[in-house]
Formats: sequence, structure tokens, C-alpha cells
Amino acid sequence: HMRLKKIALAVIVSSMTLMSTVSAADFTDIRGHWAEDIINNLADAGVVHGISDTQFNPDGTVTRAEFLKMAMGAAGIDEAPYRSGKCLDVKGTEWYAPCVQGALDKGLIPEDMISGYSVEITENGAVYSGAFNADTPIKREEMAYIAQEMYQYSMGAESTSLKKSVDLMFTDVRMISIWALDGVRQAYVNGIVSGMDDDTFRPQSTATRAQSATIISNLLNK
Repeated sequence: HMRLKKIALAVIVSSMTLMSTVSAADFTDIRGHWAEDIINNLADAGVVHGISDTQFNPDGTVTRAEFLKMAMGAAGIDEAPYRSGKCLDVKGTEWYAPCVQGALDKGLIPEDMISGYSVEITENGAVYSGAFNADTPIKREEMAYIAQEMYQYSMGAESTSLKKSVDLMFTDVRMISIWALDGVRQAYVNGIVSGMDDDTFRPQSTATRAQSATIISNLLNK
């Protein structure tokens, strides 16, 4: 079952923004990096890809759409056919259109990440208005929240087995947005995200490709 997930995710991720398939051993910019083994393992499995034949760019940013698509794939969550005019600011020509539509329909995108959000329920399905700004680099708190949402959704009826959230001990816990706090707590206590070496979480910092690979690895291991 896990292997099927990885194969499916490899197909999904291969469509993402100029990521070329390459052997992990060819990445010259992750040697000695804290996420080197994780990136190598995911690259060998075809789950993540480099930005070129020799570069993974571990400290580069990840867009909201890129992380959303990877997290849905890791959690085995289906996309949905794009519905024109009913999917926020997504036009339908983007590679991530079915991904955003599927996440919206399942309630997996937090409303606080959507500018001017509103939804109208019609006979022909829900109409979502607002802007997701899918090409914006994702913040660490947003990444944690979405990853937790995916994990909980994939658990389904088993969600009662999730560990209870705890108070976070990060020195910058007050920097976490109110809407994201419970999601970050849950993601942390369930082993999906972790803090930095200096006891901070840096919730407002943009997530790196190495950090997102680590979370995707954690989701797959779940």
C-alpha cells in the first residue's frame, strides 16, 4: 500500500514546475545538508525531484500549490475536476487546478489562507470566491496546518487515535497566527513537523524545499 502511494506520488510530483527526474546521487548541493538522507530517499523513490540534473536547491522556497499537491499525494487524497469560475482565482490552465479544486471540495484549504473567501452552495455544486494565490511561497505555519489537515483527513474514522495537542514550548510561539495555532500543535505532537535547532518554530518564515521534503517524508511514514 505504501509503495503504491509512492508510485502515485511520483506521477503527481513529476508534473510540478520544471522538476527534472534525476538520481539522488547526482545532487551536488545537498551533501552535508541536514536533510540529505531524507531528500536522497525521496528522490530515489521518485517522490521529489531536483530543479536540474545536479541541483535540488534545498534552501529554496516552495509555493502553496506545490506543497498542497505533494501533501495530497502523500496522504492519498484525490484531486477533482476543475469547475470553471468556481475555484477561487484559479483559471483552469494551471497544472495545480484539479489539486486546488479537490482540496477546496474536501475543506482542506484553511479559509485564512484565502483572501476575500466566500462560498455559495448551488444546485451545480459549491462556488468558491476569493484568492488562494497559489504561486506564493508557503509559510512554515501554513505548511504545518495543511499537512495536519491532510493527515487527519486521510485517517478518516481513525482520527480519534490522533494524539491530543499540547502547549508548544517554542520561544516564538506567539508569532504563530491564531487560526493556525491548533493545527501547528497537532502537527507537532503527531510528529509531522518539528521546530528549529534554536527552539524556535519560525511560523512566518517561508518554508524551504528541504523542510517540505521532510514533512512529506513524515506523512508517507504515517
